[in-house]
Amino acid sequence: MADFTTVLQFICSFEQSHPIASAYEIANRLRGYTKSSYTTEAWSIVTGFAQPFIEGKLDQEITFAGEATDFGHFVASLSDQINQSGLQWADFTHWTGDYTAWAGDVGSAIELYRSPSNKLNSLSEALDRFASDSDYVADIAAYIVAALLNGNAQMSLSQALQQYHAQPYSEHIKSFIQQRFNGIFQAQTLINPGKVEADIRNATFAYLELSQQAESLKQMTKPFTQNLRSMPKTERDALSADLLQGSLHFMSHLRKKGNLTPMKFKPYRQTQLPWLGTVSYEVSI
Repeated sequence: MADFTTVLQFICSFEQSHPIASAYEIANRLRGYTKSSYTTEAWSIVTGFAQPFIEGKLDQEITFAGEATDFGHFVASLSDQINQSGLQWADFTHWTGDYTAWAGDVGSAIELYRSPSNKLNSLSEALDRFASDSDYVADIAAYIVAALLNGNAQMSLSQALQQYHAQPYSEHIKSFIQQRFNGIFQAQTLINPGKVEADIRNATFAYLELSQQAESLKQMTKPFTQNLRSMPKTERDALSADLLQGSLHFMSHLRKKGNLTPMKFKPYRQTQLPWLGTVSYEVSI
């Protein structure tokens, strides 16, 4: 596992070699030092910045704010969440940020498990492998660091990284839940877990709907079809169960790593139609 200081030194040096670049541009250029899969045409579309792959220098796990973090995943997620000057020709950040982070992790695990070529034994195995703790940590770090940068256009990426690193990850989780999901806390107890879970499920469903109706992210500008909504009931019920399991997997990470009080609540039957009420059973996290 690499040291945060080593990664920070590389980024500081990179910023010095690009003195007039915005944090948005720096983050997107750094994608070239992660994985080739983070420099595809799809990433160019969602971030508005075309960046070729150079080498995998940042494709490593580091300890960041006290937690093991897939740093390449963090850089990629961050590049789609910064709203600053420097856009080249398109920017979907305001609605794709979830999809290139936690919603995409959960959704892709469901897709892989349900694919015809699946060799996974269970959805739990798929979630643990493709939506791991180090992935989730990277996603939340990207959200919080982007919020720092979006709130202060004069802040450099390296400064935001240091500010984030100075606080424990558990505090960042509470900030993430409050800012992204309007989570309400009393001390370490989340008061509205049903609402948070519903928002997670909605975002994951939107990711899957987009993925199902498009061969590539070029199709993002087209209206959503009703492919998933018009599934046969048996398939729709299976997908509904998958979505709930996926959202609870993410919430379990938030509860555990945020040192939050255990949760017990009844999920909504249909998250997009909350007036239909909740299911008859409770879930525990």
